[in-house]
Amino acid sequence: MANFRHFSDTFIASKAWEPAETNYSVFMDIIIGLDIGGTNSRAVIARVENGILTSPPNPPEFVSEKVASKKELEGFVRGLMGNLKGVARPIGMAVALAGPIARQQVTMTNWREPKNITVEEFIAWGSPVDRTVLVNDMEAGCHGLVKHLREDKTASIHFEALKASSHEIPGGNRVFIAPGTGLGAAGIIEIERTAKEITGKSTHPLAFPIAAELQHTPMPISRETHRIVSTWLQREQHISHPSWDDFVSGRGLAHTYRALRSAASASGPDITLGVSDPAAAVAESGAMGRDPVAKQALSVFYTCLGHFCQIMALGFQASGGVFIGGTSTIRNRDFIENSPLLDAFLDNPAQSALLDRFPVYLVKKTDLNLDGALWLGLDAAKEHASEAAPWISPLVRKS
Repeated sequence: MANFRHFSDTFIASKAWEPAETNYSVFMDIIIGLDIGGTNSRAVIARVENGILTSPPNPPEFVSEKVASKKELEGFVRGLMGNLKGVARPIGMAVALAGPIARQQVTMTNWREPKNITVEEFIAWGSPVDRTVLVNDMEAGCHGLVKHLREDKTASIHFEALKASSHEIPGGNRVFIAPGTGLGAAGIIEIERTAKEITGKSTHPLAFPIAAELQHTPMPISRETHRIVSTWLQREQHISHPSWDDFVSGRGLAHTYRALRSAASASGPDITLGVSDPAAAVAESGAMGRDPVAKQALSVFYTCLGHFCQIMALGFQASGGVFIGGTSTIRNRDFIENSPLLDAFLDNPAQSALLDRFPVYLVKKTDLNLDGALWLGLDAAKEHASEAAPWISPLVRKS
């Protein structure tokens, strides 16, 4: 098959998307997946042949751009859709967004005002009419997770077991947690198909992703280090009741470092000053052991993450596994393996035995949101023909 460049380096630099020389028609059918985060936005496309997504390059190419406002997002989408004119025909599009979604309208969590965006606005910016859907980014990530679970039951390719009693990933409800710019959380309810539903269809269980917003509830303060950070956040950031997201996020890691550094009256240089990504600086110094306060801050981060994973696991009865993903998870994998995360996850006198039965995995793949968005975009294109992706529940499609 002729090679096809999804996005070129030229597009990343100048928004000029051009296909490589191919034998494809200029009106090839494509699906577009977007992942709109708190600070970055990414887009990926895939060609559709006979109702099936073609395999993208490995790794798939995508365009990434700094987008942190509605105006910047409009420019990003208009630029993308404008450069596809005369090259391809978008027949479906799914937009994964970092915020709660109701009636195809999102309120972005970590953006400045205006935060609300409707599907009609995406269509006005050039997205395909009646075939564009908005979905919470963690919900899209769940669809990507389910897709890869079908392909990697032994957890040897896309997943790494932190705690598991079997070489095969078990079935059952799951939770997906992704710390990044903010803390993302979702559950996946699995329901076995009836004999009637299996006829002529996939035998895999139906999957119902449920995006959660529990990360924005106040975090209980149970340790002295957490109290130090909470007091600092109240004093310096004017946050009356710090949430899980205030601790387990990029800004949370940087704030934890500054709070602990202030409490210890540290005399060394502040590694968060004068850098473009303070959280990355803390994580790198902490993981490498170059800065003791950074190492302590990273331990606080993963202790809080472990406690939050416990709440999600108990809430969804995650016998199918707790999956922790995101770019920072992959980058900090070596530190996580020896961090307090698992101890915090199991720290529950009443339900420690139940928690011990829930396997915990690190997700080694970074593009679950985009993978899920592509499949949901394909589902939007197929909906009129009632040919949904095989793991997606009809109730999810109609929501």
